Order: sequence, then structure tokens, then C-alpha cells
Amino acid sequence: MKEYLLIYRPFNLLFIALAQLLCAYFLDANAQFYSITTGGIFWLVAGTAACAAFGYWINDMYDGDRDIINHGKSSFLHQLHPMLVYTHLFIFIFIALMAGNELGLWFVGLFLVTMLILFLYSKWLKNIAVIGNIVIAILCFYSIFSVYILFKNVEFLLIIHFALLAAGITLSREIVKDAEDMDGDRQTGAKTLPIIWGLNSSNITVYAIILTIIPIAIVTLYAQKSYFSGALLYLYYTYFTLFIIVPLFKVAVDVRYATEKNEYTRLSLWLKYVFFTGILSLLFF
Repeated sequence: MKEYLLIYRPFNLLFIALAQLLCAYFLDANAQFYSITTGGIFWLVAGTAACAAFGYWINDMYDGDRDIINHGKSSFLHQLHPMLVYTHLFIFIFIALMAGNELGLWFVGLFLVTMLILFLYSKWLKNIAVIGNIVIAILCFYSIFSVYILFKNVEFLLIIHFALLAAGITLSREIVKDAEDMDGDRQTGAKTLPIIWGLNSSNITVYAIILTIIPIAIVTLYAQKSYFSGALLYLYYTYFTLFIIVPLFKVAVDVRYATEKNEYTRLSLWLKYVFFTGILSLLFF
């Protein structure tokens, strides 16, 4: 049962759901639990989660040989009957379309395009240097920004801040994961950034992305001061510095000298940690 659940990447789904819920509730000063539930937040979470689960399942379906090389075994998905796998994929599509139908035509289109892109990513795009990484970062951005499409009273500048932060961290982590899985990617014919440019160039790319994120985050911190009063402002600044800026800076420093698989694994976990602490920072609003 545990191996079956791992196909869904439950922590990733939890992060997505938590980010959308907290954005809808805390980034609108007048939001109430009743208003976001009747406004469709659970349909948004369900549709987004269904798209993400679709992507994870179809990615594992195509990654059997690569996973054996990189992780010593393939996903549990390959132990399931193919008809059961296709049934799961159909259910994910059905849930996404049902959620989109409840939310409106824009979301039907968003969920359909997302699943199509995830299919293309798993089949081809992830094997193309940079393109696959950017695609996942853009999808991450829209998973957050879609909250604003549904709830127009959410502060636009704040939702852009958190969506861009999530996308930047995701882009960095995708490149780090490509470096971590370089052996399997090379042996299965992928042309990812570390394979085409080498580890050093990939490290510099992640370093540059993070050193772009940090000053932008600091500038937006100053712009956010109007949302706080008194000691809460300094508490928020302290939290953001200690749990987001400092860990990002650590990743930027460490990635410059990374060469081993275990080092990239650790950097990937650090970036996931920053993604989570970024979500929790929404609780201050």
C-alpha cells in the first residue's frame, strides 16, 4: 500500500493543496472559510491534484528503465496491470474535467492543457535541455496564480510574489534533479542540461537563478510592509530571512561545488524545504 501511495508523491500534493488553500484564505483580507469553500476552492484543489497525479503516474509509466538506473528499482506502477494504470489515468482526467466544469470554462481549459503538457513532458519535453524544466516551473506558477483567477479579491501583487517564488524554486530544483539523475538520463538518451552543458554549467545556472530570486524576494519584502503593523512586520521579516533567504543562499553556495549524486539529493531536499517554508509564510497575512 505504501509503494502504491508513493506514486502520487503525497507530500507534493499536500504542498500544492496547502498553497492554494492558504493563498485563497490569507491573501484576501476579507476572506472567510465559508466564502472560499462556496467560491470553489476545494474544486480547484481537486482539479489541480488530479492533474498533478496524472502527471506523476504518466511520468512513472515512461520512466521504468530510467528509475532502475537512478534508484535501483522502477516505480510500483510497473507492477500494476496496464488496464489498471489506464483506469487511474482516466479517473484523474474525469476528476479534473468535473472540477473544471464546476469552476468555469477557463478552468476546464487550464486542466486540459495542463494534462496535455504533462503528457508531452513525460514523453518528450523532459528529455530536452531547459525546456522541460521551464515547463514544470510555469505549471507551478499557474497552480498558484489560478487562485487569483477564482478569487478576484486576493491581492494581485502578493499572489504574483508567491507564484514567482514557487516557480523560481521549482525551476532550480528541476535542474538539480536532472543533475542527480544524470546517469539514468544519459543511458536512456535524454539531453538534459547537465548532459549537454556539464555539471559545472548546470551548477552555475542554478546559482544564477537563486541569486536572482533572493534580491527580488528582498525587494518584494519591502513592498509587503503595508500589510503588517507593529511587531508582526519584524516577525515576518525574521521568519522570511531565516527560513527562506538563508536556506536559499546556502543552496546557492553549495551548488557551486556539487559534483556527487548525494550532494544533489541533499540540495533537492533543501529546495523542497524552502518551498514548504514559503507556503507557511502565508500564515502571517
